[in-house]
Amino acid sequence: MKLKVLIPALSLITVALASCNSNPKSVSDSNAKFTVCDFASVDNNTIELPLSDLVEDCQLIRFDNSDAALFKARVIMATDNYIGIRQQTGLPYKLYDRKGKFLCDVGNVGSGPGEYNQPIYDEIIDEKGGHIFLNFFTGNKIMMYDLNGKWIKDIKLPLNINKSKISLNDDGTLSVVQMSFEEKDPFAFCVDMDGKITKQILTPAHMKVGDFNGEIFSYQNGPDFEFFHTSNDTLFAYNAAENRLEPHFAMNFPKENKPIHLYMELPTCYFANCYYWDNEKQRPTGGGTYMIDKKTGKAVKFNLVNDFFGNMPTYYSFNKGYYLRSLEPGSMQEEVEKLLSSGKCPDKDKEKMKELAASLHENDNNVLFIGKLKQ
Repeated sequence: MKLKVLIPALSLITVALASCNSNPKSVSDSNAKFTVCDFASVDNNTIELPLSDLVEDCQLIRFDNSDAALFKARVIMATDNYIGIRQQTGLPYKLYDRKGKFLCDVGNVGSGPGEYNQPIYDEIIDEKGGHIFLNFFTGNKIMMYDLNGKWIKDIKLPLNINKSKISLNDDGTLSVVQMSFEEKDPFAFCVDMDGKITKQILTPAHMKVGDFNGEIFSYQNGPDFEFFHTSNDTLFAYNAAENRLEPHFAMNFPKENKPIHLYMELPTCYFANCYYWDNEKQRPTGGGTYMIDKKTGKAVKFNLVNDFFGNMPTYYSFNKGYYLRSLEPGSMQEEVEKLLSSGKCPDKDKEKMKELAASLHENDNNVLFIGKLKQ
């Protein structure tokens, strides 16, 4: 996969130069800031980063144990009052309240009205408008439902979109970013509820792809519709109001032995997950996850621990403004037992964690750690 670092035109920017250990390089105009971090200058000593540095709180939610409520999660998202679960292919989208009570399936798998037979690739739960939007691996529609999971309509698009990500705008339109095979097709655009494209950016040459091997990752943890397209090295945001792509973050890697990498933006920082691929063992190896603080510019390599629950090791599972980690009860018990035997659980949390492990039953539905991101 050929990757590029993309810098906006110099006529639009001012540049402040510094090392990543103090302040990353900042490239900005009046509307956006582009941060470049030098990978070689980052201290590779790994720290333990407490989850409380990133989220306001963390709760444990136990889902219903009814047959209808059981799920096999691929991606989880949350809003103030709902939890949505995108399941493995061939299973419907599920909706719960914030206490874990099962509410409904959103549509169903099939080929009839309101049904779908492709993998879901993104979703929006719009509490204010009372709608749920689902889009898919490829196709020419976005499906619209109410908060009871009932199909309202298909928003028919004038083109096929591939591996697309979606976001709801203040004016009620949807923003879409997709993997495009043709420069004449829109890469990023806005569409109204009738499927009419109201704004668009045609596919830049560096965003054009020749097959489905790449991905677009978009976790939308801040106010911007950010995304990382694996055809290049830069985290972008689609500014729908101004109808433009804005570069936000990139790592400056050495030309030799360049790691595979993925970027994520949080309200207070950027994450860069960097690793190497072991062809013999067919698994990732080496590297690590780096946090670049937006205010201080400090870059650190870290392991994340859930200090709300005894410093349990966890991973950076953030999506649409929340920390979300789902576990089967048996797996949770094993993790708690491992934590208690490691000697890393603070004394004040040991009894709490023992009680938690004892309260779990292997035949129960999954449990979910959830915490809202600090702004």
